Amino acid sequence: MAADPIAVSPDEQVSDLVDHFLQAQLATRTREAYAGDLAIFLSWCAGRSLHPLRAARPDIDRYRNWLAELIGPDGRPAANGRPRYAAATIARKLSAVRAFYAYLVDRELLPGSPAAGVKGPRVRREPRGRAITQDHIRALLAAAAAQDPQTEAIVCLLLLNGLRVSEVCRADIEDLRREPGGGHSLVVRGKGGKEVDVALNERTERAVLRTVGVRSQGPIFRRQDGRRARAGNPAPRVPFNRQAVYRLLGELAESAGLIGEGDDQVDGVHPHRLRHTFVTTLLDMGVPLQAVQDAARHASPDTTRMYDRARAAWREHPTHRLRFE
Repeated sequence: MAADPIAVSPDEQVSDLVDHFLQAQLATRTREAYAGDLAIFLSWCAGRSLHPLRAARPDIDRYRNWLAELIGPDGRPAANGRPRYAAATIARKLSAVRAFYAYLVDRELLPGSPAAGVKGPRVRREPRGRAITQDHIRALLAAAAAQDPQTEAIVCLLLLNGLRVSEVCRADIEDLRREPGGGHSLVVRGKGGKEVDVALNERTERAVLRTVGVRSQGPIFRRQDGRRARAGNPAPRVPFNRQAVYRLLGELAESAGLIGEGDDQVDGVHPHRLRHTFVTTLLDMGVPLQAVQDAARHASPDTTRMYDRARAAWREHPTHRLRFE
C-alpha cells in the first residue's frame, strides 16, 4: 500500500486534514509513523468505497480485524496462515487512527470519534533484546576509546548514560551545561520533545569534551557525508543519523570480537541493546528501581520493571524462597 497518506486521501478536504494532523505532531518520528499508518488505513477505506469522515465504529472494528486477519504466503486470507501484522504493530496502527479522529473531534469537525473504545490486541510488553555482560561492556569501551574520542563519547552516552539513539544524534554543543558543583550535564530532548538535564558520567564527560574541542556550537557528533565521498566530491561533515550510529556500533562490536556464536559472544550490538544494558547494570548494582526509572527517563515504573524481570529471568522472584520439602 502507498506510504503517503495525502496521496491516497479521497479528496482535498481529507488531504488537508491529514496534513494538518501530521504537522501538529511535535516529534519527527511520530509524524513519520502516523503518516505510514494512516496511509494504510486510508487505502483500506478506499478499497471499500468508505469515506474516512463517514466511518462508524463497526468500520474501525472491521479494520482492526483486517489487520489481524490470517493470511498465507501469497497474502491472501488463509485459515492456517499468519496474522497480517503482529499484535504490537496492530496496536500502533490503531493508535494512529484513534489520534487522527481525536484530532478531528477536538477541532469540532466530527461529533465523536468512531475509533473511541475500539479494543486492540493484547500486547505483551517485554524489553527488546538482551543486555550485554560486564566483560562485553569493558571490551566495547576499550575498542571505542582506541578508535577516537567521538566514538568513545557515542558509546558512553548510550551505555553509561542510557540515551536513545535519536537523542545522541540530536545532541548539540549548546546543550552542554557546566554544573555548579562540577562536571557537566546535557540537555536532552526525549520523547514528545520533552527536555531534561542528564548528568554525564565522568568518562562520558571526558570523551564528549575531547570530541567538542574548541568548537562552541553545532552538533556534537559529526561524520563525513558518505554519499558525497563515494561520488568523488568533497565530503562535508554532517550530523550523525540513526543509520550511521548502527553501522558504527556494528563495526566496533566486530573489531572487539563480540559478534559470533561463541558462549562469550552476542548476535549483535545496537543502540537499544546498550540502553537495555544501562538499565539492567544499574539494577544489578543495587540502585533502587525508582532511581533507575529517573535515570532512564521512563514515564512509568512498569517500563523499568520489565528490564528487572528480564535480567532476573524470573528465578529471583520471591516465590522461589518458599520451600517446604
